[in-house]
Amino acid sequence: MARPQLPNLADEITSNIIGLVGEESTLYLGTFMWAGIRGYELVHDPSNLKRRNVTPMVNERPCQLGKSGNFRNFFLKCVDVGNIVAVYYEGLHRATTLGVEEGINVLERNVPTHVLSTLAVGIFNVWLGKEMEAITVFQQLASNGVNLKCEALFEIGDELETRLLSFHAPFLNTYGRTLKFPRGDFLGHSNTVHEEELCKNCWLHWLCLKISHRL
Repeated sequence: MARPQLPNLADEITSNIIGLVGEESTLYLGTFMWAGIRGYELVHDPSNLKRRNVTPMVNERPCQLGKSGNFRNFFLKCVDVGNIVAVYYEGLHRATTLGVEEGINVLERNVPTHVLSTLAVGIFNVWLGKEMEAITVFQQLASNGVNLKCEALFEIGDELETRLLSFHAPFLNTYGRTLKFPRGDFLGHSNTVHEEELCKNCWLHWLCLKISHRL
């Protein structure tokens, strides 16, 4: 009978170090990958990829996430294993290059637990004129403690808008003709105002219009 294989202590220690370093920034992992095949394998271990901090990579070199970018393959591996932040960035990246439908397909993996992804999916559905889908997503957002009638919503929206800009949003107002904001008391949109007018508490409506011009 074959003996059960004992875990390699050196690999376990190295994996833990890589995990800690990766949580700080994925940009620090190059040394481990260049150290040899085993280092490369440990860096790409799914359990570690799921915890990678990809934000510094996106902040410093967003152009490298494109189709021919140096970080593309590694980044997609993070997306594939369900790295929440990587899924969010990839959804926005695809929205700017392939359309918001493609962005929604990616971002839905994070709904409703990730606030920024959920907000993005709701807004994208508004742009596509999908009222019922937008209402469902916004209700999920509200149930997670996000006040849709509050000016503070713009702080969340600023992050979304900034990310779209970093991925070279084309500023084409592509969805201007299909955009349709849903009606509902919990959305803070008054039925007594004309479509071209906005009440002071319609922060979500303002946000949808403001960001729509970016794509």
